[in-house]
Amino acid sequence: MWVRFTADFDWKPTPQSVIAYKAGMEQNVTRACADAALSADKAVKCSKPRKGADDGQA
Repeated sequence: MWVRFTADFDWKPTPQSVIAYKAGMEQNVTRACADAALSADKAVKCSKPRKGADDGQA
């Protein structure tokens, strides 16, 4: 699921690991991660970024 993080969010898929997402990142994440971030009000759903949208190409 694609989400845009509105605040820094640490996802802990296992007790031994942490994935840190920074505010402003648009990422395709697992549903469990997305659900946790959405419930914590640290992300919003978004669509997949269009190719060339961030690299200045038209």
